[in-house]
Amino acid sequence: MDRPLFTDLHSHLVPGVDDGSATVEESLASLAALRAEGIGALITTPHLLLPRLATEADLDRELAVHRAAFDELAEAVRGRDDLPAIGLGQEIWAPDGYQIRRVVGRPDVGYDGGHYLLVEFGFDLQGTHEDVVQEAVAGGRGIVVAHVERYRYLPGVEPLEQMRRWRELGALLQVNAGSFNGYYDRSNPGAERLAWAMVEERLVDIVSTDHHGSRRAGVSLLEAFEALAARGERELAERVLAGAPGQVARVALNGTLKPVSSPPAAGSSRSP
Repeated sequence: MDRPLFTDLHSHLVPGVDDGSATVEESLASLAALRAEGIGALITTPHLLLPRLATEADLDRELAVHRAAFDELAEAVRGRDDLPAIGLGQEIWAPDGYQIRRVVGRPDVGYDGGHYLLVEFGFDLQGTHEDVVQEAVAGGRGIVVAHVERYRYLPGVEPLEQMRRWRELGALLQVNAGSFNGYYDRSNPGAERLAWAMVEERLVDIVSTDHHGSRRAGVSLLEAFEALAARGERELAERVLAGAPGQVARVALNGTLKPVSSPPAAGSSRSP
């Protein structure tokens, strides 16, 4: 099946900075596997846990740690045509408007310092979190809400209606690839059902891996593409795995993140 190159906007492959990849070698192995499945470019997004960073100095130090580790990985990636092009962003834990205001104006926060922010609210929602979206948009930033199908919504809140509201306020909604095949059944019961309901209601904007390194499985964009195509959603699959995330990456990086032109031939990936 011919398919476009994918762009991944949510992963934890900066080595040694959060609960994702532990080493450069592990990151390289993960990147090679992702490239073999058709990912041409990715912006990797270590956790930026704003409520745990009390001061601006704490925030500066955390971002510097991310950048130093990413630069080491980028140097290892340089010149390799069997790996995706990579950029640096963050998955920003911002449960309220105050927290997101702390970073909205910072040029070093976002998808490689670009227009869009990848934001999560915490798995157990404490309200609508609409103030986070409103603050980001009011501050001139785009916002991608991470893994919306995995949240535990408050009693009485209809998840699809809340998602529509975030979208109305200007957010893009990101779904994890693993949700389409039941990968989160144990940790997030109902995520698979909700992901497919989002497909039916046309609420999916972006599908990403949320890859945490080679120690975890079930996060294949290729499998998500094939699952969507098998249900007659080929056009949607191309849009949410290639078109929309590719556009976000280009905007974020001002065209400097250039995916390679075609997937490698079968068996061509070399070990890191």
